[in-house]
Amino acid sequence: MNHIRKNIVLLMTSWVIATPQVAHAAETLKVDLTDSIRPVTHCASGSLYGMTENEPADIDGLVAPLKPHMFCQPPEGKNGNQHNFGDGYIVAGRLKNTTAKVQITLADLLPNWPYRWPGQQSWLSSVERVVKKKFSEGLTNIHSYVIWNEPDGTWNTSNGDINTTVWKPTYELLRKLDPETPIVGPGMAYYNESRMRTFLTFCKQNNCLPDLICWHQWGSAGFADAVRSVRKLQQELGIPERPYCINEYCAGSDSDKQQYEGCPGYSVPFIAKFERYNVESATISWWHVPHPGRLGSLLTDNGQKGGGWWLYKWYGDMEGYMASVTPPNDRSEGVDGFASVDRKHHCASLVLGGKSVGDVNVVFQKMPDFLSGVVRVKVERVTWKSINTPVNGTDLISESDMVVEGGSLTVPVRIESELYGYRIYITPLNVPQTPYHNETASIPGRVEAENFDVAGQGFSYYDNDDRNKGDGEYRTDEGVDVVKAGNGFAVGYTEKGEWMEYTIDVKETNTYNITANVSNGGEVDGFQLLLDGEALTQSYTIAQTSEDWSVYEEIPVATVQLEKGEHTLKVLIEGNYVNIDWLDFEVADPSAVRNTLDDKKTNTLQGATFYDVQGNQVRREELRRNKCYIGVSSDNKEGVKFVTE
Repeated sequence: MNHIRKNIVLLMTSWVIATPQVAHAAETLKVDLTDSIRPVTHCASGSLYGMTENEPADIDGLVAPLKPHMFCQPPEGKNGNQHNFGDGYIVAGRLKNTTAKVQITLADLLPNWPYRWPGQQSWLSSVERVVKKKFSEGLTNIHSYVIWNEPDGTWNTSNGDINTTVWKPTYELLRKLDPETPIVGPGMAYYNESRMRTFLTFCKQNNCLPDLICWHQWGSAGFADAVRSVRKLQQELGIPERPYCINEYCAGSDSDKQQYEGCPGYSVPFIAKFERYNVESATISWWHVPHPGRLGSLLTDNGQKGGGWWLYKWYGDMEGYMASVTPPNDRSEGVDGFASVDRKHHCASLVLGGKSVGDVNVVFQKMPDFLSGVVRVKVERVTWKSINTPVNGTDLISESDMVVEGGSLTVPVRIESELYGYRIYITPLNVPQTPYHNETASIPGRVEAENFDVAGQGFSYYDNDDRNKGDGEYRTDEGVDVVKAGNGFAVGYTEKGEWMEYTIDVKETNTYNITANVSNGGEVDGFQLLLDGEALTQSYTIAQTSEDWSVYEEIPVATVQLEKGEHTLKVLIEGNYVNIDWLDFEVADPSAVRNTLDDKKTNTLQGATFYDVQGNQVRREELRRNKCYIGVSSDNKEGVKFVTE
C-alpha cells in the first residue's frame, strides 16, 4: 500500500486469499515453552509513516513502551516529494532513546503516485545527497534502505528495465557510500513467485542481491506459503537464505479490510507467523491516509490509545526468547498465537487471537523448569471496535492458581470476537532465592550492595525498570543499576520504592553497629533496613555527601540486636538516587562513650535527645566512638555539638 491510493484492489496470488474461519467446536493451540525459536526482537512492532516530525508527541509514553523495532519513513518530508511529512532523519533523531530504527524508502524522494521518474542521473544524485546527510547528522539508528517501492505498480516500463535502470546502479552507489547499512528489495506490492524469481535471478547474475528480501502482505493466511515459495527459489538459484522484511501488512488492501488496520484480532496471526518464520522486520500499513504519525492506527485520530496499542504493548512487554506455537491451521487467518519465556523475570506469556470465535484450549505441552508445581495464571483481554475508538486498558478475565501436571498445562480461553486479542500470563508462586555466587554474607562482616540475591525482579529485588543503567558492567542481565565505585561496584540510580535482598548468616546473637558507605550528590535521600520482613531500622536520611557522585562517605546507620542464624536482609530505598556501596556490621562496644561527656556537658545534656550530622535521631546507647553528634535538651533548644571519645 502507499500514499494516495486508498481503494485499489490488488490482484493477488492464490495463497493470499483466505476463507474466514469460524470456530464451533473447541480448537487447540499448542505451545512448547521449552522450545526457543529465537530471541525476542519485537520484529513486527513498527509501522509505515507511523511517526512524523511531531507525532506522536509523547515518545516516552506512547512509543517507547511498545519496544518498536523499525519504522518505515521517507528520506525527506517536503513539498515536491511523495510526502511533505515524516522526514526519516528527523524521526530517527526523535527515536534515538528508544529501541526503534528507521528504514528509508528512497523512492519517496520522488513526486506523484505512481512515482515520476526524473532520469537516472538525477535519481542517483538525490540518493547520494540523502546518504551523505545520514553521516553528516551522525545518525546511528538507520535500519536499512529500500531502493524502490512496489515496482510492479509504480514503475513505467517505458523508462527501461527497472532492475538495470534503478536497482543495480542504486545498489552499487549505496554499497560505495554506506557499505554497512542493509539494502532491501524488491518491495513488491504483494508476493508473486514469477516476479520474485526474475528479480532474484537478475541479482544473482549481477552481484546485487538484497540483504533483506521484501514484499507487502495483505491477509495473514498466505504468508506461510509465500515464505515457502521464496525459500525454494533461493535454494534453486543457489542463494544463501536471506532474512525477510514485510514493510507493510494489514488484513487486506481493499476498503473493507483497510478498516482493520492495527486491530488486535487481525494483528495476532500476522505477528505469530512473522515470529514463526523468522521475519527480521515488519511494519503495519498506512491505509488511514489522512493521519500519519498514528503508529499504524494503534492511536486514534486525536492521539488516544486504541485497542491495538494495548495488544502491541503486550508484545513489547515480552523479553527473553520466543517459544514455539502451533496453530490449528497455519495457512489460515484463524486462531494463532505468539509466546515468550522470560527467565530473568520468571514469567511466560502467550498472546492469541484471529478470525475465530469460540472456545480455544491452549495446551502448554512443555513448561520451563521455573514453572512447575502450582503456578499463577492470568487471562486478559483487549477489546477493539474501530480505529477511532479509544480503549483505556486491558480487562482481567480470570486469575487463578493451576497445577502443572506431567510438565504440561491446559488453559481454556473463550474468544468472544474476532476483533479482540487475549493474553495468558504465567508466573510461579515461589522462586528459589539464593545468595549471589552461593556466598552468604557473614555477620559480623560486610554486605556488598551489588551482590544482592539471585531470584530476579519481584523476588530478590525490585527495580522500577528492567534495564541495568549503571556503568559498572556487572550483573548486566539484572534490572538493578550497578555503578563503578572506586575499585569495585555500588548500587546506583536508585528510586523510591526499589529494594534489594541479601541472605546473611549471623554468627552470634549480639548487638551490632551498622555503617554504610554511601554517595549522594543531590538532595536528601535515604533507605531503611528490614530483616525477615520486619523493620530493623527506621528510615535513615542521607544528606548530600558531595557534589561528586564518585565520592563515598562512611556513615553510621544504627545499632541493632541480631539473632544468630540465617536471615534475609532487605534494603528499601526511601528517596531517589542514593548510591550504596556496602553495609558493615560490627559488634558494638558498650564502652564507646564512657568518657564522652564532661561534667558540664553531662549536666547540659542530661535527658537530651541525640542526632547524627545527617539529622537522624540516635539513641544514647547507639552513640559511637570518634563520631560527631548533636545533643538537644529541654534547656538548650539549639543543641550542643560534641565528638565522642
